Amino acid sequence: MKPNLFNFATKELSQDAFFTWFLNWANNELNELNPSLNETAKDFIKTLIGVPNNYIITKVIAGRQWNNIDIWAEVNDEYFIGIEDKTNTGEHSNQLERYKEIVTKHYKDKPHKTIFIYLKTGNESLSTLNLIKQKGYKSIDRKAILDIFNKRQINSEIFNDFKEYLTEIENSTNSFNKFHKITSDWKASEGFYLKLQENIDEWTDWRYVANQMGGFLGFWYHWKGTKEISEIYIQIENAFNNGIKLVIKIAGWEQKTHILYHTLNELKPFAERNNIIINKPDKYRAGNTSTLAVVQNAFQTDDDGNFDFELFLVTLRNLEKTIDEYCCNKKTQQVTQVLQDCGN
Repeated sequence: MKPNLFNFATKELSQDAFFTWFLNWANNELNELNPSLNETAKDFIKTLIGVPNNYIITKVIAGRQWNNIDIWAEVNDEYFIGIEDKTNTGEHSNQLERYKEIVTKHYKDKPHKTIFIYLKTGNESLSTLNLIKQKGYKSIDRKAILDIFNKRQINSEIFNDFKEYLTEIENSTNSFNKFHKITSDWKASEGFYLKLQENIDEWTDWRYVANQMGGFLGFWYHWKGTKEISEIYIQIENAFNNGIKLVIKIAGWEQKTHILYHTLNELKPFAERNNIIINKPDKYRAGNTSTLAVVQNAFQTDDDGNFDFELFLVTLRNLEKTIDEYCCNKKTQQVTQVLQDCGN
């Protein structure tokens, strides 16, 4: 296999260099030198600024690291584009707000319309991306980039190396249909979580969680609670070579081990009615957050190792129902007790 430059140049600075190089190819004067690359760069810019296909681009000036902004571009002396370029990291330290403030102040007396882009070639939780959109940034993901890159054949080794590099990430992300990929390939596990977010109609989130056991890629959602335990929720823990688990977690409680045993015994009948088998983890640990129960046989595959995603969704819905019914029952009991106490 031909070595790919971007399998070695994996840092965000290398990606910054590629996109700055690519944006400069949208200048009209370069159309004769490489028409396909020029037109593709123009298509990319039109997507960034959100203009129709018939918008004519003649002049582009692009550079890197202006006031710590990863990539910037001026288009036709009409638009300024500020790009926060990310591979596998996320935003931090209010950087997006600071960059927007710098640009807005600099261009307040200029005719340019300012556009702010969060460019992500790795994977990121949809919940995080929604927060970024609320900050006034347009999110451009890997799939949107590849849709543009695949429009036409281009004679450029640099461009094609980067396109192949992104395609490898995309294929790896979408390989979660094989269960062994979920438990061995970080990108496939991220793809699994992204697919879950698309199919669950409530707030969800995922990210890496560090701990003394080596950490895991976690996914969590469906917060409920009782008087004794303020948070009961669903979590997936993928420790890769150490396995993947679907668990029920608790937080906001008295942190005494006997409460875990008692709550598990109360919860089990509700789980059984919803065709869910739950057991205690290998060892109970009373902490700020603790694992209450592990769902048995949550990840089903066929003889060829294909992961049954739809069946897993059914398991999650049954688990949601189990938690809902348990919490509702506890609250009903508490109301009944209050009424009885008042009656006495």
